[in-house]
Amino acid sequence: MGEEEEEIAEVVQKHGWYALSIAEGEDRQPSFLYSIGLMQSCKHPELIMFGQEPSSVHALFSELYRQIRSGRSFAEPCVQTVSMVGVEHRVGFREVHPTQHPVYLGYAMGYCRYLGRMSELKATQAFWPDRSGKFPFEVGCDLSVCELQPRLDLGLTPRESEQFKRKQRI
Repeated sequence: MGEEEEEIAEVVQKHGWYALSIAEGEDRQPSFLYSIGLMQSCKHPELIMFGQEPSSVHALFSELYRQIRSGRSFAEPCVQTVSMVGVEHRVGFREVHPTQHPVYLGYAMGYCRYLGRMSELKATQAFWPDRSGKFPFEVGCDLSVCELQPRLDLGLTPRESEQFKRKQRI
């Protein structure tokens, strides 16, 4: 096991999950943060969110983790209200299509591989709404909000999957 996997395993064991933040990339990809370890510690899909400050997403995921530990689930498509420090936040949830895993959840895949449970990876994308309260999966959502939150609930086409694999080989 590599140094990174050891660090992830140690944090998951101590805190129940690990937060991995990916900064905005050269390919104009918005920044995102995802969890690693929820599947092991809570038997709940990992969480991923785009287009917000990492510290804000970490705080949200910490609250979601607390709620998951109390029996709540965010695995099914829904819109939930999450209270954080007295402020209510509407958050939409959609299952991440498995074709998106290699593109966005590489370290989570590696962690599952380390655990010998590669085929078990599941993830849920958390969305934030535009100013009118619409989410990217709803008709009429502000385009600028949609651009910051790629729809991982939609599978990649075979061509898109092949293009991603080619980029990985370069």
